Amino acid sequence: MYQDIRSRLRNHRRTVAAGSGVAVVLAAVTTWTLLQGQTAPPPTSMLREDEELPEDIPELPADITYDERQDVLPPMVALDAETAAELDAAFETLGYSWPPAGEVPAVSVSAFPPLDDLSVDERKALFFRALLPMVLAENRIMRATRERVRMIFDQGEVAPESRQARLLETLADRFRVEGGINSEAFRTEMLRRIDVVPVSMALAQAANESGWGRSRFTREANNLFGIWTWREERGLKPEQRAADATHFVRIFRDLRASVRNYIYTINVGSAYDSLRRLRMRLRENGDGLSGLRLATGLVEYSERGEAYVEEIQGMIRSNGLHELGRLELVAVDAERLLEETGVND
Repeated sequence: MYQDIRSRLRNHRRTVAAGSGVAVVLAAVTTWTLLQGQTAPPPTSMLREDEELPEDIPELPADITYDERQDVLPPMVALDAETAAELDAAFETLGYSWPPAGEVPAVSVSAFPPLDDLSVDERKALFFRALLPMVLAENRIMRATRERVRMIFDQGEVAPESRQARLLETLADRFRVEGGINSEAFRTEMLRRIDVVPVSMALAQAANESGWGRSRFTREANNLFGIWTWREERGLKPEQRAADATHFVRIFRDLRASVRNYIYTINVGSAYDSLRRLRMRLRENGDGLSGLRLATGLVEYSERGEAYVEEIQGMIRSNGLHELGRLELVAVDAERLLEETGVND
């Protein structure tokens, strides 16, 4: 359950002094890196119209265990800051810097405050810190679901009408896997689809598609990944949409819903079958899930194809996302956070 401290953070007006750290200026800066700080790229369709996902994708463990849920996450503290200074102050109080040193506080930022007045380095650090806990949380849920499914498969044939059969059928419907639950093809495809997305790739794509949190679609729709919808009531009309186009840019209730939708999209979209097959091969070979390698499966994410893949890989490298070590979500003392940031009830 979320520990909602949104209304109290809105009242937080403490002035945050600018840090005195020395800025490091890289000699070689590519053109696309400069553009990332100025404009957001056009949105892309990650799914076909007939593949559009539900408006609200619930957390899986709650349904697949029929309310006998095991805790797989620490409580996620909801943050709703009106300014970048407020958000940064909360992170500083938690000792949460960029890059993180192993432990990451379990916080869920509802929406990005305005980030235009920050320097490039400040914007990047705040952007990555805001998104990282949510990516870790959704990945942990996906990993727990995968482990549950594998455990059932390891027990052998599943009896029809059993609880395990109902669970698998529920997940098969969610992940759009067809076939008999005891067939090898079904089981292979289930494990191919129920899996995590590398943190480095998710963060790089979010930065690319959202213009580092400053695009119209991120500000007005919490859409981090340029995801489309074909239902007007679910989206915003792009200002430069072609005359014969019918898509809208999907609106999400908060940033975490956008992250969850992105991971599901990678796992079910027909355009990412090659990415999922590569992910499975990496697992089978014990190579680990590399964002740099899995990004090669994003050719159909953008009209730019291979150029887009190279851009995402470049962003992973230039921001050191491939060098992030083992990261672990840790619980946050919400009351302590409120006290130390000077926010009163």
